[in-house]
Amino acid sequence: MLSRFKNSYFSYVLLYTGYYLVFSLYSSVLAVYLAGIGLSDQELSLILSAAGVFSFFVAPISGYLTDRVKNQKLVAGLMLAGIGGFALVFALCRSLWALFLLNGMVMSLINSITPFCERVAGNSSYRYGVLRVWGTLGYAAGAQGAGLAIERLPGPALFVLVAGACLITLIGLAGVELRPQAPAAEKAQAEKKGPKLSALAGNPQFFLFLGAAALFAGCSGVNINYSPVLLTTIGVPTGMVGTVLFFSTLVEVPLILFSHKFMDRLGGKTLTAICFVLAIAQYLVYGLALSPAGVVAVMIGIKAIASTLYMMLCLKMVRCLLPGGLTTTGLAVVASVTNLSQILLQNLGGWVVSASGIRAMYLGMAILCGAGLALTGFLQVKNEEKVFG
Repeated sequence: MLSRFKNSYFSYVLLYTGYYLVFSLYSSVLAVYLAGIGLSDQELSLILSAAGVFSFFVAPISGYLTDRVKNQKLVAGLMLAGIGGFALVFALCRSLWALFLLNGMVMSLINSITPFCERVAGNSSYRYGVLRVWGTLGYAAGAQGAGLAIERLPGPALFVLVAGACLITLIGLAGVELRPQAPAAEKAQAEKKGPKLSALAGNPQFFLFLGAAALFAGCSGVNINYSPVLLTTIGVPTGMVGTVLFFSTLVEVPLILFSHKFMDRLGGKTLTAICFVLAIAQYLVYGLALSPAGVVAVMIGIKAIASTLYMMLCLKMVRCLLPGGLTTTGLAVVASVTNLSQILLQNLGGWVVSASGIRAMYLGMAILCGAGLALTGFLQVKNEEKVFG
């Protein structure tokens, strides 16, 4: 049984379903949970911004370690165990600073595993789309389950589910096998000398993409945290919030399954521009729409597509702009910079919501994404790497 499970498709199913179940169960309605235990908008924003503060330091370190050590699965496994443990402690806390610390630890570890999972999907013997689609299904199930748990179960039960999902992910992780990212000669050189960080530090196009990514992902992170709050603000029942997020996530399925049809054909500049256009469109609707139905329709139709396209774009851009031996490091650097952006925008967003309301915050994010779209015009990326085929 164990030999048949090793590197089986089922092991990847467990890995991706479990990991994105962890991600969704913990984060999708966290803002609603925190508001439910009596925290103000500014306290809520402070706790949520911890994800960016901690990830800024943890993500690049864990990414570099993952690229350097021989047992990369052990690093990922230890981080998963940490997520489950810290989530259980989080469920018992009510102190502002304890919640800040624990949320920072949990989300930084979750964000640190994302580059590893993207690298595995891009280098396995299976096509990217048929693996990553299970992450979408896991995230959708987690969003629905989190909404129901918040409405019908005691608050701490949600974090027990997070720990259970970590266990599922660990079982899947034990079965997958990692393939080398580079040809044999390059891999041998990398093992002898280590990844050449100068290839990252001396790459102006990579830093230009980092600037654009910081604007997009910073706004996207605020949107992920505040979209459940937006729904409850416009009158959507708490139990229905998870349902809306569930269907918005399912929209990703065709995008991921057919990623091999367009992700390698379209250039990085074009894909980056598409991400910003989708973001601007949804934020304008959230900021201006008078009808709850309009907000729900756009959230289902656009929100998850924009964030998933961006995630695939990051893998493509890192593979196109950096050597193969720095894939996980590059993804971790992108995550770290975007987490710094989320720190700033999360706290700024909390201040704007308190002063002018949630719609004003979304209009401000539309303006920031407009600036990101303008920055995209300066990108120059060769479309030579085949990542999604």
